[in-house]
Amino acid sequence: MDPDAIKKRQSIKVIFSEVLMVLTIIATVIVLALVVSGYWLNSDFEVERQGMLQISSAPTGADITIDGESGWLQVTNTSKVLTSGEHTILLTKEGYDSWTKTINISEGLLYRIRYPRLFLLEREKTKIADTLGTTKVFTNGKQNQLFLYSGDLATLDTEQYALPPTSQDSEPIAGWQVLNLDSEKPEIKPVTRDLLYELFKKPKKPTEEDPLKAFNPDLEVSETAETIFSKFYDDRYLTIVEGATVTMYKKDVEEPVLTTELPFTPSGFHTGDDGEFIVFSAGPTIATLDMETMQITNWAVDGETFGWLDGSTIYSVKEGELFVYDFDGLNRRSLTTGVSSRFPVYLTRDRWLYYFSDDTLMREQIVE
Repeated sequence: MDPDAIKKRQSIKVIFSEVLMVLTIIATVIVLALVVSGYWLNSDFEVERQGMLQISSAPTGADITIDGESGWLQVTNTSKVLTSGEHTILLTKEGYDSWTKTINISEGLLYRIRYPRLFLLEREKTKIADTLGTTKVFTNGKQNQLFLYSGDLATLDTEQYALPPTSQDSEPIAGWQVLNLDSEKPEIKPVTRDLLYELFKKPKKPTEEDPLKAFNPDLEVSETAETIFSKFYDDRYLTIVEGATVTMYKKDVEEPVLTTELPFTPSGFHTGDDGEFIVFSAGPTIATLDMETMQITNWAVDGETFGWLDGSTIYSVKEGELFVYDFDGLNRRSLTTGVSSRFPVYLTRDRWLYYFSDDTLMREQIVE
């Protein structure tokens, strides 16, 4: 046999194999890119673009039911590919109440839900401390220390505690007590000057840079307007509130990304810890701007005022009954009764619910 012919056939085979391998790699990369972009084969073997749901919960490990269907290992703190459009999500866990929401999945995009909270159904009320005579309560930023003040509110001057303590300020201060809420068995202890300094000290002065000019040099804002800076994903936003008008800008984008009129003139606002929402309020009336959907939900709490259990859960008290809601008013639940509305309600370590019942500080364990 001709050696040259053999070599030629071998060369052709090698070239063919290499070309086939390159084409296979290219095809694999293209398929992976399409999958990452949300394209998938449905049950009818038709190509359609899907989105992804990423959902967490407290406690973790809750079962997820989507549009009435559950699946093996379909639990929270995982991701799920879903077809675009509306889906109803239900979270359940044995021994806990349930949580539900209808969401809209967009093609090729990730929808994150990080705030669902489930509460134990059977909870024991535990008396923590007698707080008779308390006129004001404070909590530190971590909400793991509760300070009780039993003096005259007319003479309460927190400014005096904002200055650094001296070596002569080591004695307990009359009229003050503190509880460590992280402890399994919190005990009332005396308060020293250094503890009050940590509670009331003033934050460091901001830099001289004008945040408005750093955001958009050509943006003009009225002196009467409220400005809210927030971050969602990797984008930064500026929300301007003037009267009932809300205008939102995205950094380095000249035109507003949102302009809307609220049904009321807000007297306060709150931004979620991760920038996912902005809540505007006036008494019990609330308007929530969801940054994930760029939609505003109008609702109201039960009772006259509201507070925050965590960065996304709101509570209110009406006639001694404690209600909780998601930041958009959904998943309204009644937790307990006999709650005093004159002092705040606290949630610590995602485990314990603290509240005042008349002159007694009570605790309920909400997560096993």
